[in-house]
Amino acid sequence: MLKSAWKVFAAGSRSFEDPLLGTAVVMLAIALVGVVISEVAAVIGLVTLLATDAPWGHSLRDAAWDPASSLILAILALSVIGGGIGKVLAIIGTVAEGEPFAPANADRIESLGWRVLELAVIGWVAAGLEVPIGGTFGGFDIDVSLEGGNALAFALVLFVLARVFRHGNRIARDLEGTV
Repeated sequence: MLKSAWKVFAAGSRSFEDPLLGTAVVMLAIALVGVVISEVAAVIGLVTLLATDAPWGHSLRDAAWDPASSLILAILALSVIGGGIGKVLAIIGTVAEGEPFAPANADRIESLGWRVLELAVIGWVAAGLEVPIGGTFGGFDIDVSLEGGNALAFALVLFVLARVFRHGNRIARDLEGTV
């Protein structure tokens, strides 16, 4: 995921010639940094939690929910989200190069659809285990849930869009052959 971000930045100013692409790259880069920091913090928290029995001043046996499960699910979700951001950055890179229907973009969009489904499954597992995902941390409300129907609909849209991109790629190749 970091390789995709670096590739977009290293591509030069083409991404920034288009204000929309430039804004998207900056926002996604900030989000990616946040995901990486959060993932490192969650791993440190999990290691600390497993190394000690009472990291927050109470026994884990008295907890209403298992903090380790919450951290493991958070690490999984953050990995999925970070990978998705990397895919979007790679798509932006090909769009900035003038190749929006690059063959790899269809695969990237399809991968985003699978990532949405992965996040939905993580949410369903968390709900089944009654493990909270998100909450209020440091005054910020964090909600990373994807409702079941919304996730399925969004994934379906991404899968259809991947097909559209594959078709667009075939049309672009056919046009190159006729010119």
